[in-house]
Amino acid sequence: MTLLGHKDAGIVATEVIMTRQLHGGSFLIVEGEDDHKFWSPRVAPGQCELVIGNGKPNVEGAIARLDRSRFRGALGVVDDDFDVLTGRPRPSPNLIATDTHDLECTLIRSPALERVLAELGTMAKIRELEDRQGQSIRGAILERGLEFGRLRWVAQHRGWEIPFEKLGPERFLKRETWLVLRNELHAAAVETGAVPSIGDLRAALETLPVADPWLVCQGHDLVSILRIGLMRMLGSLKSSKGVDDIAAMLRSAFDDQQLHGGHFGAAIRGWEQANTPYLVL
Repeated sequence: MTLLGHKDAGIVATEVIMTRQLHGGSFLIVEGEDDHKFWSPRVAPGQCELVIGNGKPNVEGAIARLDRSRFRGALGVVDDDFDVLTGRPRPSPNLIATDTHDLECTLIRSPALERVLAELGTMAKIRELEDRQGQSIRGAILERGLEFGRLRWVAQHRGWEIPFEKLGPERFLKRETWLVLRNELHAAAVETGAVPSIGDLRAALETLPVADPWLVCQGHDLVSILRIGLMRMLGSLKSSKGVDDIAAMLRSAFDDQQLHGGHFGAAIRGWEQANTPYLVL
């Protein structure tokens, strides 16, 4: 196990406090290595130090500890997950969250998707599918992602501990048609023993309110759906290209102007104004 795997909130907070002796600027605490890769080329050079929290609970816990010690200059960035949908308040003014379910959703919602499609897709296949289905590729990805996102949401709401690592698009998205095998997905969820019955699952899904799909879908699912589409229906992507490869391309294709002009830019500027002289961007 790496040192990163041993991190808890206390270790993260201590890392920030100890680094203060060498760095007088701000600290941006992020959830994981992929977040670090996204933020690393985008924070103000020499002004902001990145710290990997090794998970959302650690980021929130570290910020809580730093708040209690009146430490100034540390900001945490976390995924919203289902916080907005469940009404969970942000526990500190020194925390900001994505305005979608997570960072990967933010990337796919942005023009980075079109850049990746231009690089890896086949335009004739993409146009043919969009014409036939009467929706954009982004809409098609989102529609498929909702099948998995709503299942994740209802599981959290009902306290069903479904092992989602076994129930992803890689298993339940048919490559030949790019359609979700919904019945098989629901049956597999019940077979895990976490859900009482198909009837209970369907009834619970029907009780979910209509919500912004970008808050419901999980980004990793969406990237996986995109990858599977690119392998046949949207292009001819080699199977050796994995989800991590697609996610890396989306991060690289994300325009910094969107960062500054969008949700993150506004939230970070607000934090910087309230925490002068610390800068993040």
